[in-house]
Amino acid sequence: MTEFPATVASPLSRSLSRPLLAFTACAAIYMVLDAYGLRGPWMASMKIVPIAILALLALRSLSGLTRTLTLCALTFSALGDLLLALEFSHGFVYGLGAFLLAQLIYAGNFLRAADFRSRRTALRGVPVLIAAILLARTLLPAAGELAPAVLVYLLAIVIMALCAAAHRSDSALLFAGAVSFMVSDTLIALNKFVIPLPMAGTAIMVTYYGAQLALLYGLARARA
Repeated sequence: MTEFPATVASPLSRSLSRPLLAFTACAAIYMVLDAYGLRGPWMASMKIVPIAILALLALRSLSGLTRTLTLCALTFSALGDLLLALEFSHGFVYGLGAFLLAQLIYAGNFLRAADFRSRRTALRGVPVLIAAILLARTLLPAAGELAPAVLVYLLAIVIMALCAAAHRSDSALLFAGAVSFMVSDTLIALNKFVIPLPMAGTAIMVTYYGAQLALLYGLARARA
């Protein structure tokens, strides 16, 4: 994807096309190298480059409190990426904590323009709640001593997805980004606690990078 939706002014779309191409290229390079099993601090640094590019796009395409909150969410996401990529004691818990803050900030951002009384919100929100309940029943028994932390994070991402579902902009892209984020985190949890998944790393990053990009697109569209 190389341009923002038609609802965003065309001059802005043209100004963002190069950063979006850079985002796609950097994300693809990281995923290829990760699939080959390369590890180390330099790989952790490469992992956050696409998120840094999205932060640049947020600076250019958003404004006011929406931009501030989005940048904070992206910052904590990048921190979570680093903590999960660097192998050290309790790294998973710290990474989970960073992403927890990112999810809560995103939720607060979406909540500012949420309408939970609409039929559309219910149609989107009910499947999210059903999926969350089924996921909790699968993950929590398998998570052992990490079950409380996993439960808190699951609640946070469900809240984020419900707030995206209720956004008054009616942006399907915004909701798609929230659902993709849930899918990415579900893959991480299943791969870690339940059963190793084939090509888990690639699937996790495709849905994660796609989620962050879709959330930014959705917010830019809502602003337009």
